Amino acid sequence: MIVIAKENRLEKVDEKILLITIIGSLETVKKGGITIDEAEKFLFSPYMVKKLKAKRCDKGITNLIMKGCELEDIVSLMPEKFNDIIEELKQEALILLKKYEEYNDSFWM
Repeated sequence: MIVIAKENRLEKVDEKILLITIIGSLETVKKGGITIDEAEKFLFSPYMVKKLKAKRCDKGITNLIMKGCELEDIVSLMPEKFNDIIEELKQEALILLKKYEEYNDSFWM
């Protein structure tokens, strides 16, 4: 459950959860747990980018999600580079994730 702050902006913890979700989704696609199409329905879509921009989500996160929207193109045009690109996107998400403070509350929900 993502909580929207009073000023119509995502909380930092929500952005952190998104980054964790991005990393997990990329790994799950890579390992065949979900299809790219399914990942696009959950996360990697222009619709999601639009919604997150409206909530003033960190630009690095929205840019990362936009890159995730290109996974199907990568598989069809450069299948030999797919795993490397997945790893690059995960690394990019991890770099962003490390900028967030440790979450110290008992539960996030």
